[in-house]
Amino acid sequence: MVSLLSPRRTDPAISLQAAVAEKPARGANSPDHETSLIGWLPLAAGGGVLSALTGWVLVAGIVVLGWLAADPGTLGQSLGIGTDLWLLSNGVGAHLGTSTVTVVPWGATAVFAFLVFRSAAFAARRGSRRSQVSVAAISGVSATGYLVPVVGAAVIFGDPSSSLARLAAVSVVIWLAAAWGASRARDEVLAPGWPRWTSALPSSVVGAQLTMVGAGAALLVTGLIRHFTRVAELTSALDPGIAGGVALLILQLGVAPNALIWAGSYALGAGFSVGTTSVVAPAGTEVGVLPGLPLFGVVPGNGAASTAQLWWLAAGVVAGALAAWIVVRRGPAARFDQTSLSGGLAGMLAGLVFVVLAWASGGDVGNLRLTAMGPRLLPLLVMAPTTMGLAGIVVGCGLGLLRPSRR
Repeated sequence: MVSLLSPRRTDPAISLQAAVAEKPARGANSPDHETSLIGWLPLAAGGGVLSALTGWVLVAGIVVLGWLAADPGTLGQSLGIGTDLWLLSNGVGAHLGTSTVTVVPWGATAVFAFLVFRSAAFAARRGSRRSQVSVAAISGVSATGYLVPVVGAAVIFGDPSSSLARLAAVSVVIWLAAAWGASRARDEVLAPGWPRWTSALPSSVVGAQLTMVGAGAALLVTGLIRHFTRVAELTSALDPGIAGGVALLILQLGVAPNALIWAGSYALGAGFSVGTTSVVAPAGTEVGVLPGLPLFGVVPGNGAASTAQLWWLAAGVVAGALAAWIVVRRGPAARFDQTSLSGGLAGMLAGLVFVVLAWASGGDVGNLRLTAMGPRLLPLLVMAPTTMGLAGIVVGCGLGLLRPSRR
């Protein structure tokens, strides 16, 4: 009986060989299957335009929702107000009634930036992986596609000359969002070849800003709890109804980032203004006419702040210390004088960046006494870099002493 393990063929001259089949050479006219039927250029430009239109639909829809809960006005007027608010979210000054408004609701701007981020990433993924198109080209086309309808609508409906600087600031944010989306889709670094010691600076600055935003959020929540009755009375006085209440909530969420920056300025000691004759600061509060938004109900009453409120001044110290800690810990071991310098520079840079954010969060919400609202920039320009820079020097020096340099 033949064994089950015996081979069927016993002739050693017969053998089997396997070879990998070679792919046919790609001709000059052969299609590249990795390339999309639609190239990256129309996708990037079209994605930018679609992001702008989507943003307009979102803002106009919220305004129409509020109009449905109110009696006066028409659908055309509500769409016009929606267009003005959409332009305002893109840094273009708007005329609402007889008032000129230039405060950018950065919450809405963040949503627009996310839409551009997604559209740029989609355009970058659809291109051929063998393509030599740079991330800068894709992000530039995406941002341009977004800004063209914004600028066109600003010329027709808005007042771009009243806030050119804020329009430029929003344009930079849109371009950064597009660059981030395209770079993530291509797995490329935005700025390769930077020196090693600078690699921790962005993280340290972002960490310091998040610290100040967190302090502002804690301060804002504390104010909402302490003055809840006042906020509720302002909301009831508006009598928005269900649909109007939803629109009012979304509107206040749109300006929530601005409120967090203003509260962060208060925590640094500089405070903020709610009009040309109003000051809200730990040293003392003096307010007059306030906008009817219920969020302004958290503003403390006139007079000097309590001693407990002064503890908020520690927020700037913590932010500067965190910036220095990130830079020193991620960098190479060095002497204490070098770590003091790097920690102080990180703290000062974080303070200056917060001043820029504070400038971008302010503006006008009306005429006369409701102009120049937002953080008090001159005191903040002194307090923010000084507080964070000194904290960075102290923490950098301490870390340098605790972690001796390698010889």
